Amino acid sequence: MPFRPHKKTRSILIVLLMGTGASLPAAALDFNQCVDLALRQNPEMLVAHARQAEAQGAVSEARGHLLPKLAASFSASQSNNALTVFGMKLSQRQATFNDFGAGQFSPNALGVAPTGLDQPGGYHNFGTKLQMEIPIWNGGEIRGRIDQARAMLEAARSGNTMARQKLVYAVLKAYDGVVAADTAIEVADKAKRAAASYVKTSRSLLARGVLIKSDLLSAEVYLEKAELAIESARNARANALDNLATLIGWPEEKTLTVDGPVRPILPAAPLSSLQSDAMAQNAGIVALRHQVKAAQEGIGIARAAYLPHINAMANQEWNGRTLGNAAPSYTVGGEVTWNVLDFARGGSLDRARAKHEQTLAALQEAQDKLRLEVAQVWRSAREAALRVRMRELAVRQMEEAQHMVRLRYENGIETVTGLLRGQAELDQTRAELVSARYAEATDRGALLLAIGKLNPQEIVGVSSVPTAEGVSQ
Repeated sequence: MPFRPHKKTRSILIVLLMGTGASLPAAALDFNQCVDLALRQNPEMLVAHARQAEAQGAVSEARGHLLPKLAASFSASQSNNALTVFGMKLSQRQATFNDFGAGQFSPNALGVAPTGLDQPGGYHNFGTKLQMEIPIWNGGEIRGRIDQARAMLEAARSGNTMARQKLVYAVLKAYDGVVAADTAIEVADKAKRAAASYVKTSRSLLARGVLIKSDLLSAEVYLEKAELAIESARNARANALDNLATLIGWPEEKTLTVDGPVRPILPAAPLSSLQSDAMAQNAGIVALRHQVKAAQEGIGIARAAYLPHINAMANQEWNGRTLGNAAPSYTVGGEVTWNVLDFARGGSLDRARAKHEQTLAALQEAQDKLRLEVAQVWRSAREAALRVRMRELAVRQMEEAQHMVRLRYENGIETVTGLLRGQAELDQTRAELVSARYAEATDRGALLLAIGKLNPQEIVGVSSVPTAEGVSQ
């Protein structure tokens, strides 16, 4: 039984290690911690959040077109144009009979041009204006744009959910990839220890004249292969850690280790039920349905160009030669516009209909692919579970068989060729068990992703780390 120091003793050891400058092992991250880190900083999630925020802004923009618009303006101008000057004076309520040449008027001067009216000289005006535009009905265009924006917002939300679930799946593959690599190192290390033992036994048998030199060389070659397998397993673990660190944004200067393996839940429902769940809950399919609705609203928006538009306006103005002495005036009115002939709007309607047909086709294609994908990963997940159980039994059987072969070899009954062949088969079966467990976890995760139920709550940690011997958990 391994030595386990008392809690107080462990605290003293930690203090001593810190005092000597020794580095303490980093705490292992469990699966949920890795998912939380990835969801907070992964670029794919940041992009998904930005798209949702953009869609929310589009909804606010569309709603804004339904409300009145109020604009304020200020102008300062000077002119000697006769019509402009007279208009300025009227706006300022400063026009007099002299502006019509009253001082020059006489019965005999009807043909004389009035100087004050035709040649007024320079004149200036300061104008302040408040103008309100009120939309009343625009053929349903504004309402259509609001509904379209809402549909795109729902599509963005579903896209956000899809991106989240895909990221959880990527973390699952990377996390369990590290766990599988750790187990593969254990398998390779066990094979190396066995090979080293065979070399030691072979040397002893060679000294007693039981073996020949070539048998010892075969054992030494096998030991070299086992050492190479360990190096390959370590490189695979380093690559898996790099992949996981990239997904969760782990700092390069900090050591990354993971906790025990995880195992997604395998849905017990029949295939037909899972396919129905996928059609209803897969976030990618839901997003496409909202895109179809948005395209349908686009047709209504295009049709609005064929209908009359009704709007109202009101403005208040102040005009004067000085800022503090301005004459007020107001204007209210309504406007009905109807483009009776417009050849461009027909093309806009055709384009909107084509867009709707494209989104419908894309939805149908995605549904067909998803139905096939659910069937494939469902069968693969069930097969993976059977393969794990078979590999576990095979490892236990081959361990027992190899134990008997080794005893015969040590007694000079079995050849080194048979010994190494049996060990190689055992090592291969152990490695296949590691791969089978990894495939089982990823296939279950892929099935949950396809039916729209992949979340950390559907993924549970295994009670203990799978050992190289393949003991069933």
